[in-house]
Amino acid sequence: MFKTKPLKNYSDFIILRKQLIAKAISFVPGLDLEHQEKTIVADISQDTQAVFFKPGKETARANPNKNDMRPAILKNGADITPQWAFQEMWEYLLKISIIQQDAFKKILVVLYRLAYMMDHADGVFAPSAEMIAEINNIDRLVIRPGFIEKFGQEEISLLNFLYFVDLLAWNEDVKYQADGAWTNKNKGRVNTILSILSAPLMISKFIQNIIINHETGRIDVHLITATIQKFTKSRGLCVLPKRDLLRELSPYLSDE
Repeated sequence: MFKTKPLKNYSDFIILRKQLIAKAISFVPGLDLEHQEKTIVADISQDTQAVFFKPGKETARANPNKNDMRPAILKNGADITPQWAFQEMWEYLLKISIIQQDAFKKILVVLYRLAYMMDHADGVFAPSAEMIAEINNIDRLVIRPGFIEKFGQEEISLLNFLYFVDLLAWNEDVKYQADGAWTNKNKGRVNTILSILSAPLMISKFIQNIIINHETGRIDVHLITATIQKFTKSRGLCVLPKRDLLRELSPYLSDE
C-alpha cells in the first residue's frame, strides 16, 4: 500500500499545479483580514472540512503576497489548526517518530506522495479507500494511543494533518508560482512538503541515538549539528536530496 516510486514525469504534475493556482486565485476574497471569505475545499468527514480563508495575512505586508490565503481544518465549525506553522507540524511528526519508527516512516512516504500529488483527484487530496483505511488504522492503533501514553495529550487525527499539509502546500504554490515563471519547479509546494518531512527525519535520528545510548552517554551530536547546518545553508529550508530520501524511507520509497 505504501510502496512508492519517485516521480519521474513532471509535465502532468506541473499542469495540475497551474490549474490549482488558477482555481485558488478565483476564490472570492473578503474585504480584509477581519472579514475573510471561507472556501470549502473538501469534506474530510461529516463534521470536518478543509478550507481556505481569503485574504491571508501576507496580503497585509509592506511587500504583499497578494494571493495569500489561510489554510484551516474546521471541526464542527471550529479551527483545530489555529496559527499552525512548521513548528507545529514538525512537533507532530517528531512525536510520531518517538511513538513508532515504522509508522513514522510510512507517514513520511505519504507526505512524499502528497508533495507530488500522487493521491489527488480533480485537484484535491483524495486518497483511495484502501489508503484511507491504512491511514486511519495507523492513527487509531498506533498514533492516538501513543500521543496519550507518551505525551499525555491528544492531537489532531493523521488524516486531518495530511489535509492541512496539502492546503498549506497549495497556498505556497499560489504565493510563489502564480507569476508563471516556473524557473524552479520545486519552489512552493514541493520544497514546502519535503521540508516538512526532511527536518523531522534528520532530527529523529538524533533522538533515536539518544534513546539507544542514554545509559552509555555516547551521543552522536553530529546528527543534530548536521540538521542545523542544513537549515543554515538553505536559508530555512531543509530538503533532503532524493538519494537520502530513498535510503531513509526504504523499503516504502524505492526506485525498484
